[in-house]
Amino acid sequence: MRSSPVEGENGGDLYLISSCSSGWISRVLLADVSGHGPTVSGLSSKLRKAMHKSINTVDQSKLARTLNSAFDEFSSDGRFATAILMTYYAPSGHLVLVNAGHPPPLIKRAGSLAWQTLTKETPGAMTQSTRELRVGLMNLPLGVINNTDYEQIAIKLHAGDRVCAYTDAYSETKNELGHMLGIGGLCEMLGSGAMIDAPIDSLSERLERILAEQGYQRANDDHTMMFIEHNGQERPKLSIPIVGNWLKNNFGLGHTDTVPTLS
Repeated sequence: MRSSPVEGENGGDLYLISSCSSGWISRVLLADVSGHGPTVSGLSSKLRKAMHKSINTVDQSKLARTLNSAFDEFSSDGRFATAILMTYYAPSGHLVLVNAGHPPPLIKRAGSLAWQTLTKETPGAMTQSTRELRVGLMNLPLGVINNTDYEQIAIKLHAGDRVCAYTDAYSETKNELGHMLGIGGLCEMLGSGAMIDAPIDSLSERLERILAEQGYQRANDDHTMMFIEHNGQERPKLSIPIVGNWLKNNFGLGHTDTVPTLS
């Protein structure tokens, strides 16, 4: 986990990591408010409070709609926020996510050297039944249009799988020749020899070193990157009824007793 504001101690990037006492449900929220500086920091603080208030909302589409409406209310100067909302449900072994106009998270399967974007086109990904979604605009950043809906994606994680969420300062960083790294370049860099077998808690620091060595300049923006690794730890085959029923009804998920490690 690494977060570095471009100005002062606070910036426009914000994140929340939470887990229930049983360890069955873990939630990760990452958002990037457009711009930087004191005004953006204030908006980030308000968005963080809205996230805390709704952290226990099971349906992530509903959570995203709630945050979208809240941000639209307290942002009066046209600013917006991109966001990734992710929940890991240990009894089924699935990561469920919503992307509100944010750079797509990345995933690397255990035993593979390659990182790839995590979207509904990713092999093994499932999407929420379209009958549950309202017709209209989809997956826009928070605060753009109030009546926006958000599609949920679920994907099974296995021991050793890794997921990376980040803000666009990483994918938009440029080298001395003005070449932008891009999401593809970020995937290649994460899959390089110095990164591939590195401990999960050292990845962000190693990436920063490689970027500097290859002449990529720090973008004038807040930087945040976090990694999740599935550690394969066994869990009791138990379920929280409300969450379990919702997962079954929306994705047809069963039970698998594993839980991830957050970093």
